[in-house]
Amino acid sequence: MTIGKFRKFTCGMLLALLTAISASAQKTAADFTPERWDLSRAKIEEHLGRKALAGTAFLKDVRLQNGIIEVDIATTNRTRSYPGVLFRVQDAANYERFYVRPHRSPFYDDVLQYGPTFNGVDSWQFYNGPGLSAGMEVLPDRWNRLKIVVAGTQAQVFWNDAPEPVLFVHELARGESAGSIGLVGPMDGTAFFSDLRYEAIDGLLLPPAAPREATWGIISDWEISEPFGAIGVDFTKYPEQAVASAAWRPVAADRRGMVDVSRCFPRKSQAGDCVLARTTLTAASDSPLRVSFGYSDVITVFLNHRPLYSGNAIYQSRDRSFLGIVGYQDELYLPLQKGDNELLLLVGETMGGWGFCFRRDDEVFTHPSLKKEWSTKKGLALPEAVVFDPRNDACYVSNYFNEGREFISRVSPAGEVIEREWIKGLRMPTGMCLKGNTLYAVDRSGLNVIDVKKGKIVETIPLPGLRMANDVAMDREGNFFISDTAGGVVYRHAGGKLEPWLENLSRPNALLCEKNRLLVGLNEKLIAVDLKSRTVQVLARFELGSNIDGLEADGSGGYLAGDHNGKLFRISNQEERTLLLDTSNPGEKIADFAYIPKLKLLVIPTFDANSLAAYSIFSSYRLPAGPAGETPAENAVNKK
Repeated sequence: MTIGKFRKFTCGMLLALLTAISASAQKTAADFTPERWDLSRAKIEEHLGRKALAGTAFLKDVRLQNGIIEVDIATTNRTRSYPGVLFRVQDAANYERFYVRPHRSPFYDDVLQYGPTFNGVDSWQFYNGPGLSAGMEVLPDRWNRLKIVVAGTQAQVFWNDAPEPVLFVHELARGESAGSIGLVGPMDGTAFFSDLRYEAIDGLLLPPAAPREATWGIISDWEISEPFGAIGVDFTKYPEQAVASAAWRPVAADRRGMVDVSRCFPRKSQAGDCVLARTTLTAASDSPLRVSFGYSDVITVFLNHRPLYSGNAIYQSRDRSFLGIVGYQDELYLPLQKGDNELLLLVGETMGGWGFCFRRDDEVFTHPSLKKEWSTKKGLALPEAVVFDPRNDACYVSNYFNEGREFISRVSPAGEVIEREWIKGLRMPTGMCLKGNTLYAVDRSGLNVIDVKKGKIVETIPLPGLRMANDVAMDREGNFFISDTAGGVVYRHAGGKLEPWLENLSRPNALLCEKNRLLVGLNEKLIAVDLKSRTVQVLARFELGSNIDGLEADGSGGYLAGDHNGKLFRISNQEERTLLLDTSNPGEKIADFAYIPKLKLLVIPTFDANSLAAYSIFSSYRLPAGPAGETPAENAVNKK
């Protein structure tokens, strides 16, 4: 995708636009009166000096599609009150929702929650993590302002006076629609609403959505039965009669691999419901298939009529802090037989979301321009960074943790560990850079100067004030740049002086110094900073939750950028982003890698997999025509 448009529309610019709109257009105040509201499940009373609403209420005769909704929320202490705003309400069972968990403030990252409702099922257990929930501080016994900006299939939420949104939902689950506005909360005196205002803004635009990579290996094509009551169901036995009599309905998992049953059916019984789901897996031979999966709330997994797994993920079933969030937390080996195999699920639900997700865990995406050449099998201890030394034809590998006895290894370009503990005496070493026969390595003690010929540390430059020194790069004048990931700062060490050089960054990590600029890998983006003016240009954006840990020039005017979570990208000189490698399914990280131009070889440290993996790059390969920077999702190998 072309990145230039991102530079033209930032959250700060959006805030300025909304301020200008607010100045020229008056928001509609919605006073809490029976004429304007359905107050059958709410009460009006004075609270903190204001007229306030407690309970659940819906605005009458309002249909808002794009615009702004604002309301003040007050809670008492840190109680489980869950006050929230409903918008684009179609009816009492279908709407979008944002709500607050005061009891988890300020220590958890789900104080603010997005949760769509389909057919009356509140599926919050399916919508958690970056872009779906967020942490923030809910101050008790005062009015806090919640502002929702909704446009198209996106929404931003602002809290109090924060200039940036605390949560940006890039893909509203219910799509684009218009509907009413509602408030939902308890009537027990623990949460109140005041001063609700709204404004419809036709043509409102939000910044482009964050890139979304395909989820590799998902089992996407299923059939599900109609729901039936859970009372009396034996979860230990294959449900022969229910399978035979079911009216099967085809469903497809969403892009995350989730099958949300509530999109098809409402709940039937307050005591609990069940649904059957099935698919066919085809194997070329008798072989085990490793899958990871998640579910809500109870499941039994059958393969070819045999039960293989039973689990209970009901809210607070394991301990009082257990939420039952659906994700790929569990693993199972399916003993597939040659030919077709029936995978059948019996899924029970009580509350919080109803469904499941399955993914083949060993599946790795490798772009046709890459070929794996070798991998080390043992000897390394959380390898974090690799630097190639062309003079001595060796790779230097920092080993991040070894019970306080960390070291740098020397490895050949063919993957042979020449000397495991080549440099000793380091403490949690991370990034490195090389100039001539001098290697510079960052660790917790500072910047270590290593004489390559002698194979020893000759000096350690202190780095006072840095919270987490991570990577290091050197410019042509011999000045060092060091990223402080926890501090959000890039420091410069010049003329014997260390000082902050670029601040207020989102976890800066990878560094690459060019003639006139410094490239910095951050959370979810790659920026280029002019060495003289310090002006910042965004080169690429990445999906939510990414952190750019590896960065190298690709030798043809572009860059190779690695997300620590296991994804490698090429950024072309036209700033188009292409996924080259995705090892996130088996859990192999992509840390601070090295690129050897002469060999066209990538040497990637896998961090907690304790290995190196090498890939050759065929630069002559050209992508097929299609949307720039987007790779089509691979079809799951299953059929109905």
